[in-house]
Amino acid sequence: MTSLYQQTVPVFTKYLKNLSVIVGKGEQWAKQNGKTDEEVLAFRLHPEMRSLPYQVQSCCNTIKFMLPRIGGLEDRYFPDDEKTFSELQSRITTTIDLLASVPEDAFASKENKQVLMESKIGTFKFTGQSYVSEFTLPNYLFHQATAYCILRHLGVDVGAMDMLGKDTFVKLE
Repeated sequence: MTSLYQQTVPVFTKYLKNLSVIVGKGEQWAKQNGKTDEEVLAFRLHPEMRSLPYQVQSCCNTIKFMLPRIGGLEDRYFPDDEKTFSELQSRITTTIDLLASVPEDAFASKENKQVLMESKIGTFKFTGQSYVSEFTLPNYLFHQATAYCILRHLGVDVGAMDMLGKDTFVKLE
């Protein structure tokens, strides 16, 4: 069985780097098309959906909330106030750095630990493993996919391999 650490820290580090590439392509596209950060970052796929900054913040928050819930690590506060591409990139980098500081043993033997997650719609109970596999990973990927879709809809040249991170795959010749 793969440890909770291996299921999360390296995986989220990879996907945050992919998110950085996607956000970077969005910034390049905005500059090439005479768009301000504000114009691009305010776009929503649907009036009831949130914009790109929220999607990036949610990716980062999903990770930072996981660390105290699973590993008992310090709960970090991020203000969720990014308004530029540069600020979004900084938020991603801060989260990658946070993951780099996680000791592997912090997640050791936590698969059956009770995890309570409080949200606006209620309190939910998980085991460490179910929290990772049934909430944290899917929630993170939902928000990254939504960020990707926002930029793709605007015309940014991003593809599935940007989302997946083709540079980490071993290509057979």
